[in-house]
Amino acid sequence: MKRILTMLPALLLLLGSAALAETAPAKMTVPPEKIATQADGELETYDLTFPEDMPLEARNFVLFARAQFEKHPFEKLPKANEYTQWYYHDKREIGWCSVFQIYCAYHSGLQLLKYKQDVTVAPDAVISAMEGRVGNVYYVFEAQNRWLQADEMEAIPKPGYLVIYGVRGSTPYTHVAIVESVTALGDGLYELTTIEGNVNSTIKRMNYRYDATPKKKYYNMSVIPEDEITRENCQYTLQKDNWYVNGFCATW
Repeated sequence: MKRILTMLPALLLLLGSAALAETAPAKMTVPPEKIATQADGELETYDLTFPEDMPLEARNFVLFARAQFEKHPFEKLPKANEYTQWYYHDKREIGWCSVFQIYCAYHSGLQLLKYKQDVTVAPDAVISAMEGRVGNVYYVFEAQNRWLQADEMEAIPKPGYLVIYGVRGSTPYTHVAIVESVTALGDGLYELTTIEGNVNSTIKRMNYRYDATPKKKYYNMSVIPEDEITRENCQYTLQKDNWYVNGFCATW
């Protein structure tokens, strides 16, 4: 009996570690092993179409994020919500745009990476960053040569990529979102639909135009003309007039 009692703390610690491994808590120095993604056709498609070469994990990343929007469409969520509590394991109130993408990425079977983590990533791996700070999301993708800087190249987005926004005259890493769909309009102009966590404490779908070759630096976002709006359940006004697309994280 004494031997069993002395082994109990170690057993409880082991069980606790196993439980933590099933999530992606912020204090993990190394992300958990990637989980299997959903089977093809298992998730609702919402009539979305994707590029033929888009990996299943990346497609499911978009579909899983869209399902979260459909679960909480424009609903005001508390700052301590199911996404933040899953990630931080407490009830802290904090910005959660990146936490939202981490939640969707983990549950879609993406390989999660930490800033300054020494890890080998296969060229065909579908990845995201397990970082609550948007700036660190950038550093993760930059280290993997998967960062597309909008003002240094003709950065072309794809569905399943992350988009990072900057604020003119301030931080270049203010907010991160998931690209749901991309429509090429010609002459470097694209229509983007994105799924964004923590937009005024809600999950929103945003629909706007992105100019990959803008005439003026940091002015690459514009509203879609009202008579050309075709999508439903989106916000068509820009979140902030002084925001711009800083670049894209190539998850695949």
